[in-house]
Amino acid sequence: MRYKDILDMHTHTDNSFDGNHSAMYMCECAAMKGLRAIAITDHVEIDIFAKGEFNRWARQSYFDTAKARAAFRGKLLILSGVELGEAIYDIPTAEKLLDTLHYDFVIGSIHNLPGEEDFYFLDVDKTSDEEIREILTEYFDEERKLAEWGKVDTIGHLTYPLRYICGEHGRKVDLRDYSGQIEDVLRAIIHSGIALEINTSGLFQKIESTMPPEEIVAQYRRLGGELITIGSDAHYAEHLGRGIADGMALAKRCGFCNLTIFEHREPIQIPIE
Repeated sequence: MRYKDILDMHTHTDNSFDGNHSAMYMCECAAMKGLRAIAITDHVEIDIFAKGEFNRWARQSYFDTAKARAAFRGKLLILSGVELGEAIYDIPTAEKLLDTLHYDFVIGSIHNLPGEEDFYFLDVDKTSDEEIREILTEYFDEERKLAEWGKVDTIGHLTYPLRYICGEHGRKVDLRDYSGQIEDVLRAIIHSGIALEINTSGLFQKIESTMPPEEIVAQYRRLGGELITIGSDAHYAEHLGRGIADGMALAKRCGFCNLTIFEHREPIQIPIE
């Protein structure tokens, strides 16, 4: 099905350590693809904020987004955003950043446990089933804390560790083992009045699923969740908008009639049509 409005609320430019193209080029490609809106959400990892020079990265991303917004005014809605990693590991630094840069949209993500490296580096082949259970138990607990903090606009790629544990390494994980914790996360999202992201990047990776998968999105709706954002997590211009239509179809199957974008940190509902 072809949808009227393709909105990509999770993209990265070369102001992310793993990005590849400038904000201007990303926006040019988005406009050429017919997207209605994109949010530029470059990485700012709070737990290594000073070490990773993220203050400089964040300011440059914000400045480049502002230039692109001026250049594409009337052609493409460009939202100034950030993917705020591990915010609850250093709340004063996270809050100072959010007070300094006036974003439209903030994704809250957790890419690693406290004091550990990104799950990308987890040596899954040398990790026992019990250790994986402990890692995921702690991960969902940290996601609940992030949702309870509530100073983000959406919770990004909720099942992120499975991208590597299940996708890259083929280990089996039954999410039913964490059903109580996942429900706690979803209830905290709803209570905080923030959104849940459908991240479509996993559809094109070995995990072959959105993050989170459809059953969790459906559970969020059954619990009363109303706010959904969808993002491709594109790190290359050619990946902009990738999987967004699939994510929209998934949202509709789960009972959502609208997607959410954010301007000046305020949610705006866009019909799925």
